[in-house]
Amino acid sequence: MLPLEDGTTLPLLYHLNSEPWMNFEAYAEHAYEVEFKREEGIGDPVALPKPDEGSRLWQLLARRRSCRKFAPRSLPPAMLGTVLGGAYGLTNTTLLPSGFRFHSRSVPSAGGLYPLEMYLITQRVEGVSDGVHHYEVATRLLRPVRAVPTQEELVQLLLAQEFLENANAVIFLAAVFRRTLSKYGSRGYRYVLLEAGHVAQNLCLLAAELNLGSLCIGGFWDSRINRFLGLDGIHEAVVYSVGIGHSAD
Repeated sequence: MLPLEDGTTLPLLYHLNSEPWMNFEAYAEHAYEVEFKREEGIGDPVALPKPDEGSRLWQLLARRRSCRKFAPRSLPPAMLGTVLGGAYGLTNTTLLPSGFRFHSRSVPSAGGLYPLEMYLITQRVEGVSDGVHHYEVATRLLRPVRAVPTQEELVQLLLAQEFLENANAVIFLAAVFRRTLSKYGSRGYRYVLLEAGHVAQNLCLLAAELNLGSLCIGGFWDSRINRFLGLDGIHEAVVYSVGIGHSAD
């Protein structure tokens, strides 16, 4: 029995026990039907107007697709900087009366705690060595942390690695759990995942604006990818991943 005041053990235990479920029979089944819920209601329904398809944001949303085949082309560093900085970078700095300097970002974060860190595997990014980098948000520096993985290593790390063969960057969102759990306890685990979703959508929309393809990836071997990135998998661990690059379609 966990003590009531322990808001950390249970979410971390769940995280460690949610490795991919290898239900190969279900994965191999491509035919499916999307469900839509319909309530009976207590009155006549009201039909809303169609969305304004002339909106620039709407057009970006409509262009977002899951890219499963990337072209082996080089990527300008300005594009990568736009995608990373726009997805989770600093957008504003406010000096509070207490003297505390608060840095806003492009996504909402519970308590303004921003628990995520960005790691990425790069290839064919102009001026950037192929390999694994940590993106430092405050300085916009890509700091190399290890060499590029071999194709065999990628097979061991990602369940959808064949789709990412020519992606210019595979971006891993890693959570430093204590930043959020220390304030919100077990509920904070949900907030961390919600925030990762916000960042991933930003990555996809920014890629679409630059005419790049993107692919959101939830299928990866947690323990292996964390070990590969040098994370302990308990206090800091990957929770989401997005590949970006030039679409081959």
